[in-house]
Amino acid sequence: MAIEAPEHVAENLEGADLFCADTFDAETVVGAVEARPGLRTMLWTAEPMERTLRLAADHPNMSNVLGRANFDTPPRSWELMMVLRRLARPHEEGPKFAWFLDWGFSGFQERVDTSAKRDRLVAKVQEFAQRVGARQKIAELYNGVAHELLMNAMYDAPVDAQGNHKYAGDRKADIRLVREEQPIMKIASDGSRLAIQVTDPFGGLTREKVFGGIARGLTGGQLDTSHGGAGLGLTVIHNGTAMLFFDVSEGSRTEVTGIFELGASHRDFRLQPKSLHYFSR
Repeated sequence: MAIEAPEHVAENLEGADLFCADTFDAETVVGAVEARPGLRTMLWTAEPMERTLRLAADHPNMSNVLGRANFDTPPRSWELMMVLRRLARPHEEGPKFAWFLDWGFSGFQERVDTSAKRDRLVAKVQEFAQRVGARQKIAELYNGVAHELLMNAMYDAPVDAQGNHKYAGDRKADIRLVREEQPIMKIASDGSRLAIQVTDPFGGLTREKVFGGIARGLTGGQLDTSHGGAGLGLTVIHNGTAMLFFDVSEGSRTEVTGIFELGASHRDFRLQPKSLHYFSR
Protein backbone atom coordinates (compact mmCIF):
# COMPACT_ATOMS: atom_id res chain seq x y z
CA MET A 1 0.00 0.00 0.00
CA ALA A 2 1.32 3.46 -0.92
CA ILE A 3 0.48 6.38 1.37
CA GLU A 4 1.13 9.93 0.19
CA ALA A 5 0.30 11.88 3.36
CA PRO A 6 2.30 11.08 6.54
CA GLU A 7 -0.73 11.82 8.73
CA HIS A 8 -2.48 8.78 7.26
CA VAL A 9 0.29 6.31 8.11
CA ALA A 10 -0.82 5.36 11.63
CA GLU A 11 -4.34 4.38 10.55
CA ASN A 12 -2.94 2.00 7.90
CA LEU A 13 -0.29 0.15 9.92
CA GLU A 14 -2.56 -2.59 11.23
CA GLY A 15 -1.24 -5.91 9.92
CA ALA A 16 1.84 -4.36 8.29
CA ASP A 17 5.21 -6.11 8.61
CA LEU A 18 7.36 -3.61 6.71
CA PHE A 19 7.24 0.19 6.48
CA CYS A 20 9.27 1.88 3.70
CA ALA A 21 9.85 5.62 3.56
CA ASP A 22 12.23 8.42 2.66
CA THR A 23 14.35 9.81 5.47
CA PHE A 24 12.43 13.07 4.99
CA ASP A 25 9.62 11.28 6.81
CA ALA A 26 11.88 10.03 9.60
CA GLU A 27 9.67 11.39 12.39
CA THR A 28 6.76 9.40 11.00
CA VAL A 29 8.92 6.27 10.80
CA VAL A 30 10.16 6.70 14.37
CA GLY A 31 6.59 7.14 15.60
CA ALA A 32 5.53 4.00 13.75
CA VAL A 33 8.28 1.76 15.16
CA GLU A 34 7.75 3.13 18.67
CA ALA A 35 4.03 2.34 18.41
CA ARG A 36 4.70 -1.09 16.84
CA PRO A 37 8.05 -2.45 18.12
CA GLY A 38 7.96 -5.46 15.78
CA LEU A 39 7.54 -3.35 12.64
CA ARG A 40 10.52 -3.54 10.29
CA THR A 41 11.49 -0.55 8.18
CA MET A 42 13.45 0.28 5.07
CA LEU A 43 14.64 3.82 4.44
CA TRP A 44 15.95 5.47 1.29
CA THR A 45 17.61 8.81 1.00
CA ALA A 46 19.31 11.25 -1.36
CA GLU A 47 20.57 13.30 1.61
CA PRO A 48 23.98 13.01 3.22
CA MET A 49 23.93 9.88 5.37
CA GLU A 50 24.70 11.37 8.76
CA ARG A 51 21.09 12.05 9.80
CA THR A 52 19.83 8.69 8.57
CA LEU A 53 22.57 6.76 10.35
CA ARG A 54 21.99 8.59 13.63
CA LEU A 55 18.35 7.51 13.43
CA ALA A 56 19.29 3.94 12.51
CA ALA A 57 21.82 3.71 15.32
CA ASP A 58 19.06 4.47 17.83
CA HIS A 59 16.39 2.21 16.32
CA PRO A 60 17.24 -1.47 15.67
CA ASN A 61 14.25 -1.81 13.32
CA MET A 62 16.03 0.49 10.84
CA SER A 63 18.74 -1.82 9.55
CA ASN A 64 18.37 -1.15 5.83
CA VAL A 65 19.15 2.18 4.20
CA LEU A 66 19.18 2.61 0.42
CA GLY A 67 21.09 5.55 -0.98
CA ARG A 68 19.86 7.07 -4.24
CA ALA A 69 21.55 9.46 -6.62
CA ASN A 70 19.05 12.32 -6.22
CA PHE A 71 15.47 13.03 -5.17
CA ASP A 72 14.13 12.20 -8.65
CA THR A 73 15.86 8.82 -8.86
CA PRO A 74 14.32 5.73 -7.22
CA PRO A 75 16.41 3.19 -5.31
CA ARG A 76 18.26 0.65 -7.47
CA SER A 77 15.73 -2.01 -8.44
CA TRP A 78 18.06 -5.02 -7.98
CA GLU A 79 19.18 -3.78 -4.56
CA LEU A 80 15.60 -3.11 -3.48
CA MET A 81 14.44 -6.59 -4.51
CA MET A 82 17.40 -8.29 -2.84
CA VAL A 83 16.69 -6.52 0.44
CA LEU A 84 12.96 -7.24 0.24
CA ARG A 85 13.67 -10.93 -0.27
CA ARG A 86 15.98 -10.95 2.75
CA LEU A 87 13.40 -9.20 4.91
CA ALA A 88 10.64 -11.54 3.76
CA ARG A 89 12.79 -14.61 4.50
CA PRO A 90 14.85 -13.62 7.55
CA HIS A 91 16.07 -17.15 8.31
CA GLU A 92 17.15 -17.93 4.76
CA GLU A 93 20.87 -18.23 4.04
CA GLY A 94 22.40 -14.99 2.78
CA PRO A 95 22.87 -14.21 -0.93
CA LYS A 96 25.58 -15.90 -2.94
CA PHE A 97 28.42 -13.63 -4.02
CA ALA A 98 27.29 -14.00 -7.64
CA TRP A 99 23.93 -12.40 -6.81
CA PHE A 100 25.61 -9.01 -6.50
CA LEU A 101 26.82 -9.13 -10.12
CA ASP A 102 25.50 -9.74 -13.61
CA TRP A 103 26.18 -12.96 -15.47
CA GLY A 104 29.67 -13.27 -16.96
CA PHE A 105 31.63 -11.62 -14.14
CA SER A 106 35.29 -12.42 -13.51
CA GLY A 107 37.49 -12.19 -10.44
CA PHE A 108 39.31 -14.23 -7.85
CA GLN A 109 39.24 -15.32 -4.22
CA GLU A 110 42.00 -16.01 -1.71
CA ARG A 111 42.31 -17.20 1.85
CA VAL A 112 44.46 -14.94 4.05
CA ASP A 113 46.72 -16.29 6.78
CA THR A 114 49.45 -13.71 7.45
CA SER A 115 49.99 -9.96 7.56
CA ALA A 116 52.34 -10.22 4.58
CA LYS A 117 49.71 -12.09 2.55
CA ARG A 118 47.21 -9.35 3.45
CA ASP A 119 49.49 -6.65 2.04
CA ARG A 120 50.11 -8.57 -1.19
CA LEU A 121 46.38 -9.16 -1.63
CA VAL A 122 45.50 -5.51 -1.03
CA ALA A 123 47.91 -4.48 -3.79
CA LYS A 124 46.38 -7.13 -6.05
CA VAL A 125 42.91 -5.72 -5.41
CA GLN A 126 43.97 -2.26 -6.58
CA GLU A 127 45.57 -3.71 -9.71
CA PHE A 128 42.40 -5.69 -10.46
CA ALA A 129 40.18 -2.63 -9.99
CA GLN A 130 42.24 -0.61 -12.46
CA ARG A 131 42.29 -3.49 -14.94
CA VAL A 132 38.47 -3.69 -15.04
CA GLY A 133 38.13 0.04 -15.66
CA ALA A 134 38.11 1.82 -12.31
CA ARG A 135 39.70 5.24 -12.33
CA GLN A 136 42.94 5.52 -10.37
CA LYS A 137 41.38 7.42 -7.45
CA ILE A 138 38.61 4.85 -7.22
CA ALA A 139 41.11 1.98 -7.36
CA GLU A 140 43.00 3.64 -4.50
CA LEU A 141 39.75 3.82 -2.52
CA TYR A 142 39.31 0.09 -3.07
CA ASN A 143 42.83 -0.47 -1.82
CA GLY A 144 41.75 1.16 1.44
CA VAL A 145 38.48 -0.78 1.56
CA ALA A 146 40.28 -4.11 1.06
CA HIS A 147 42.85 -3.26 3.72
CA GLU A 148 40.24 -2.32 6.34
CA LEU A 149 38.03 -5.32 5.58
CA LEU A 150 40.98 -7.64 6.11
CA MET A 151 42.21 -5.78 9.20
CA ASN A 152 38.80 -6.16 10.83
CA ALA A 153 38.58 -9.83 9.85
CA MET A 154 42.14 -10.68 10.93
CA TYR A 155 42.63 -8.56 14.06
CA ASP A 156 39.21 -7.65 15.46
CA ALA A 157 37.17 -10.76 14.67
CA PRO A 158 39.22 -13.66 16.15
CA VAL A 159 38.30 -14.62 19.71
CA ASP A 160 39.34 -17.47 21.98
CA ALA A 161 37.06 -20.01 23.64
CA GLN A 162 36.27 -17.49 26.40
CA GLY A 163 35.33 -14.78 23.91
CA ASN A 164 38.48 -12.72 24.43
CA HIS A 165 39.90 -10.93 21.39
CA LYS A 166 43.17 -12.58 20.43
CA TYR A 167 44.89 -10.02 18.20
CA ALA A 168 43.00 -6.72 18.54
CA GLY A 169 45.42 -5.31 21.11
CA ASP A 170 48.09 -4.57 18.50
CA ARG A 171 46.89 -4.08 14.94
CA LYS A 172 50.46 -3.37 13.80
CA ALA A 173 51.75 -6.77 14.88
CA ASP A 174 52.64 -9.43 12.32
CA ILE A 175 50.31 -12.36 12.86
CA ARG A 176 49.82 -15.84 11.45
CA LEU A 177 46.31 -17.25 11.60
CA VAL A 178 45.56 -20.95 11.83
CA ARG A 179 43.16 -22.23 9.18
CA GLU A 180 40.14 -22.05 11.52
CA GLU A 181 40.77 -18.30 11.94
CA GLN A 182 41.49 -17.32 8.35
CA PRO A 183 39.19 -14.95 6.42
CA ILE A 184 38.43 -15.37 2.73
CA MET A 185 38.39 -12.43 0.32
CA LYS A 186 36.50 -12.42 -2.98
CA ILE A 187 36.60 -9.69 -5.62
CA ALA A 188 34.92 -9.64 -9.02
CA SER A 189 33.49 -7.35 -11.68
CA ASP A 190 30.86 -7.70 -14.39
CA GLY A 191 32.02 -4.57 -16.22
CA SER A 192 29.51 -2.25 -14.55
CA ARG A 193 29.87 -3.14 -10.88
CA LEU A 194 32.83 -4.12 -8.76
CA ALA A 195 32.15 -6.31 -5.71
CA ILE A 196 34.45 -7.15 -2.84
CA GLN A 197 33.61 -9.51 0.01
CA VAL A 198 35.45 -10.66 3.12
CA THR A 199 34.15 -13.49 5.30
CA ASP A 200 35.48 -14.39 8.73
CA PRO A 201 34.52 -17.52 10.74
CA PHE A 202 33.57 -15.75 13.99
CA GLY A 203 30.31 -13.82 13.58
CA GLY A 204 30.97 -11.21 16.22
CA LEU A 205 30.25 -7.96 14.39
CA THR A 206 27.14 -6.51 16.00
CA ARG A 207 24.61 -4.15 14.52
CA GLU A 208 25.39 -1.62 17.24
CA LYS A 209 29.06 -1.52 16.28
CA VAL A 210 28.26 -1.14 12.57
CA PHE A 211 25.65 1.63 12.73
CA GLY A 212 27.00 3.33 15.83
CA GLY A 213 30.62 3.26 14.65
CA ILE A 214 29.87 4.60 11.17
CA ALA A 215 27.47 7.25 12.50
CA ARG A 216 30.10 8.53 14.94
CA GLY A 217 32.80 8.39 12.29
CA LEU A 218 30.78 10.46 9.80
CA THR A 219 29.94 13.13 12.37
CA GLY A 220 33.44 13.32 13.85
CA GLY A 221 32.38 11.77 17.13
CA GLN A 222 34.38 9.55 19.46
CA LEU A 223 35.23 6.26 17.78
CA ASP A 224 35.25 3.00 19.67
CA THR A 225 38.87 1.86 19.77
CA SER A 226 38.40 -0.72 22.50
CA HIS A 227 38.91 -3.56 20.01
CA GLY A 228 41.74 -2.05 18.01
CA GLY A 229 39.94 0.69 16.05
CA ALA A 230 37.30 -1.21 14.08
CA GLY A 231 34.97 1.81 14.25
CA LEU A 232 37.37 3.90 12.17
CA GLY A 233 37.87 1.01 9.75
CA LEU A 234 34.11 0.62 9.23
CA THR A 235 33.82 4.30 8.36
CA VAL A 236 36.60 3.95 5.77
CA ILE A 237 34.80 0.94 4.28
CA HIS A 238 31.48 2.81 4.21
CA ASN A 239 33.02 5.84 2.52
CA GLY A 240 34.74 3.67 -0.09
CA THR A 241 31.67 1.74 -1.32
CA ALA A 242 28.34 2.65 -2.91
CA MET A 243 26.53 -0.21 -1.15
CA LEU A 244 27.62 -2.11 1.93
CA PHE A 245 26.02 -5.37 3.11
CA PHE A 246 26.69 -7.03 6.46
CA ASP A 247 25.46 -10.60 6.90
CA VAL A 248 26.14 -12.06 10.35
CA SER A 249 25.50 -15.53 11.69
CA GLU A 250 26.15 -14.93 15.36
CA GLY A 251 29.14 -16.86 16.62
CA SER A 252 29.99 -18.51 13.30
CA ARG A 253 30.37 -16.08 10.39
CA THR A 254 30.53 -12.42 9.41
CA GLU A 255 30.30 -11.63 5.70
CA VAL A 256 30.84 -8.07 4.51
CA THR A 257 30.20 -7.18 0.86
CA GLY A 258 30.99 -3.81 -0.69
CA ILE A 259 29.71 -2.74 -4.12
CA PHE A 260 31.00 0.05 -6.36
CA GLU A 261 29.52 1.20 -9.67
CA LEU A 262 32.34 1.60 -12.17
CA GLY A 263 30.66 4.31 -14.21
CA ALA A 264 30.62 6.83 -11.35
CA SER A 265 33.12 9.67 -11.30
CA HIS A 266 35.14 10.19 -8.14
CA ARG A 267 33.27 13.43 -7.41
CA ASP A 268 29.81 11.91 -7.91
CA PHE A 269 30.76 8.88 -5.86
CA ARG A 270 32.09 11.01 -3.00
CA LEU A 271 28.88 13.08 -2.83
CA GLN A 272 26.36 10.29 -3.43
CA PRO A 273 24.58 8.84 -0.38
CA LYS A 274 25.65 5.27 0.35
CA SER A 275 23.52 2.22 1.05
CA LEU A 276 23.98 0.29 4.28
CA HIS A 277 22.36 -3.04 5.15
CA TYR A 278 22.72 -5.29 8.18
CA PHE A 279 21.22 -8.79 8.42
CA SER A 280 21.65 -11.29 11.23
CA ARG A 281 20.30 -14.69 12.20
